[in-house]
Amino acid sequence: MATRPFEIKIADADIKAILRTFKNMDDIAKEDMKKTARDIANDAASSIGSALQSTPQGQALARSIKVSNSFKRGPVISIGGDNPKLANGTPVGAIALGVEFGAYQNKPRKRKSGQYTGYKQFQPRSPREGRGNAGYFIFPTLKALQPYITKRWVDEVDRIRREWRERI
Repeated sequence: MATRPFEIKIADADIKAILRTFKNMDDIAKEDMKKTARDIANDAASSIGSALQSTPQGQALARSIKVSNSFKRGPVISIGGDNPKLANGTPVGAIALGVEFGAYQNKPRKRKSGQYTGYKQFQPRSPREGRGNAGYFIFPTLKALQPYITKRWVDEVDRIRREWRERI
């Protein structure tokens, strides 16, 4: 199992084009935009954490959610990773994909101590959607938040642009 965190980035081609225009703006506008993006990412991370509370493994994942700043990309939501660890010492990142997408319950697995069937600590595999699986907590939450995130981001960009025009 993977122990690296996986990231969910809020990005779109139109949003990237708008971000390029911020290079011409003053430092006040740039700082306002950074703060706005971080606030939106914190709200999304909080919503994901709330959605994850329904299972014990999800609760461990919810405690591992971090929003960090990236110089080039803006805020990044990270879930899992090597820290924190579960009570048995397993990194939370090792269970992240099983919690989100489930596992095949009837597939034979091998272990040093013998053979067993499936990963029963996870829900059954989530249904197919597009090129992957729908997921249970993270991706459905982000899909539901997408209109809110986009509207809030565009409204804040307009506000910052208006304030910047008044300053110049």
